[in-house]
Amino acid sequence: MNPRFATAQVPGELFRVGRRPDVWRWADRQYTGSERWDDPRGEFRVLYASLSRLGAFLEVLAPLRPDPALRAGLRAVRSNDRGAPKTAPAGRVPARWRYERIAGRGIPDEVEGALVVIGASESIAMLRRRMGRAARRHGLTDIDAAAIRLTAPRGFTQEVSRFIFEQVAEGGTRYGGIVYLSKHGDDVVDCAIFERGDAFPVHSTERMSIAADDEDFLTACEMLGLVTG
Repeated sequence: MNPRFATAQVPGELFRVGRRPDVWRWADRQYTGSERWDDPRGEFRVLYASLSRLGAFLEVLAPLRPDPALRAGLRAVRSNDRGAPKTAPAGRVPARWRYERIAGRGIPDEVEGALVVIGASESIAMLRRRMGRAARRHGLTDIDAAAIRLTAPRGFTQEVSRFIFEQVAEGGTRYGGIVYLSKHGDDVVDCAIFERGDAFPVHSTERMSIAADDEDFLTACEMLGLVTG
């Protein structure tokens, strides 16, 4: 019997923020393999997107957040050594960050199959039954919502992604990807779309430059404690 997961229909639109020249494209294979739902074998690629424009900004800006420990350490060094080199303030988003990226909106009308709601109770129960050995191999004592969302190592979540990619859903179709809650809040929903076949899964795409007064950009910066340059 094929594993059964909680599923959701593919959303009507998706949002991404990424580097120029085109935010709507598969990542080069040489740069894949490090993200949460990437294929551990490198045989299929994953398109990461958010169901909201603000969510897309939160995901790409989050790595720029200041590290409290590092910031405290820099303050201590400067106070004890007047000759310490001046560095750029932690948590600043330089203007070139906007120039090098574009915001995109697209319609995922070529996604094959429903999306697995990975944090749903039915999906977690299935993973407990089928992925227990993999969980122990990666040092997990249980598979729960917290592990899936935050604490599980990338090696385990990538194995989960591969397992879902290989399954056959009811009706003989394959799953199109994974939908999951962002670590930035329950109101931010993201998805990971599997690469299947030759067709790119998102069409009718829009691309736009990121202005200094972009509302979603500024809101994300404020929420993450970032200062714009």
